[in-house]
Amino acid sequence: MKKLGLFLLMFMFAFALSACNGETDDPGNGNDDPTCEADEQLVDGECVPKEEPETITIMHGALYEVDPFHENYTGNQQMAKQQRHREVEEAYNVEIEYKAYPAAAAWGPSRVTAIVQSSVSGDHLADIYWTTSDWTQQLATADAIVPVDQYLSGTGSNIHEDYHQIGGFNNQVYGFEVGNLTITNGLYYNADLINSLGVSNPTELFLDGEWNWSRFDQWSTDVQTALSTQGDDMYALGGVLAFYAENMIPLNGGSLINAQTGRVAFAQNPALETYTFLTNLFAKGVFEENPQYDAGSPDWMSGKVAMHPGNFWFINADNRWGGLNFELGFVPYPVADSYEDDYQSPVSGVALYNLASGMDAEREALVFEVWNELQLWKTDEELKNEFETTLLTRFDDELYVEAYLDVYDNIYLELINAVGVSAYGENGWRANINEAIREGTSRTTVDQIKPIYDAAVEEYFRN
Repeated sequence: MKKLGLFLLMFMFAFALSACNGETDDPGNGNDDPTCEADEQLVDGECVPKEEPETITIMHGALYEVDPFHENYTGNQQMAKQQRHREVEEAYNVEIEYKAYPAAAAWGPSRVTAIVQSSVSGDHLADIYWTTSDWTQQLATADAIVPVDQYLSGTGSNIHEDYHQIGGFNNQVYGFEVGNLTITNGLYYNADLINSLGVSNPTELFLDGEWNWSRFDQWSTDVQTALSTQGDDMYALGGVLAFYAENMIPLNGGSLINAQTGRVAFAQNPALETYTFLTNLFAKGVFEENPQYDAGSPDWMSGKVAMHPGNFWFINADNRWGGLNFELGFVPYPVADSYEDDYQSPVSGVALYNLASGMDAEREALVFEVWNELQLWKTDEELKNEFETTLLTRFDDELYVEAYLDVYDNIYLELINAVGVSAYGENGWRANINEAIREGTSRTTVDQIKPIYDAAVEEYFRN
């Protein structure tokens, strides 16, 4: 009994001491609130059952690029993105689902139709769609997607201003993405071949401020002269003439479809002057005889053509230029001799996201905020440094990296692919301008197809 009395006395002393120190028997949170179970949440000091999480669906055409939990994920920072995914789901009590487009919505018109039809039926395929800037007008006028302007100064303030233009239609912003936009098009050359000819390095000419149309003309002629001693089937320039025209017209102060004025511009003087320049250059015999679109002809791939237009992603793509057995150099397109404005490169068909229509205001705001919170945002400086690192992995010489960085973010939206006329169809600008430049009939040709584009552009901007 004495031992029991002593034990009780010690217990009472310990309890009093803990009370003096502010300690209680609260299970671990230091206040009067209880600790809730995993399936509960604290509301007004009480544990109540959690609400069922809302499912937010993001529909994409290549889940392995965006879903950090995908077994074949190809993006970067996978672990950080998985962690952010879990944190956002917990913070907003949502389940985030990445879902592939159905087979019937493979791409282009079929995908646009599927999104629109799901909107009409009220059974939307997703809350967020991955689309391209070429489809924005069709989706917006069909009320399948909604503008996000009201969020851009708050939740969406991290979205780069590039997308205010690229994702826009009818003075509203519908499309958004992470990061910024960089130029994709340029002239690539067989550096091994150029170095062996004893001609000027085109990238050095660009960096020295000498890469204009006159110098490009002279350089191409010099290269062709040097190649003529090595065989009749070697050429200074390769690729399709429309690519040169499309990228050189803005460097003469023009465009194909002017997004600001809402007018067809490929028949105006800056474009006509560009066609004439290319026609005269073509007449000198510096272009290959059998050019091909995209990856290029067998002559280019085998090293018989010195320079070729191309896209940045071609460089390491297995089905494009990843297997070339010569060093690739890079130089931007040349500017017109009298051109004094900033370098401009057209972009179209830019991948972006859209908010589906049909949500009430509260859910729409939640969906947009969740998407924003999922992203690992970077500053402009961080984006540039990251892009420079990518460039260093693509090119063998830092000279090309320097040239690319000099113009890398000078882009503008080109609508030639967005107004509803097939660029490669019977009345398409690209399909017609190739032959017209060769034959010297560009003015007549563009005058013939302009009324078709006028009607299409009027319809595009009417809605």
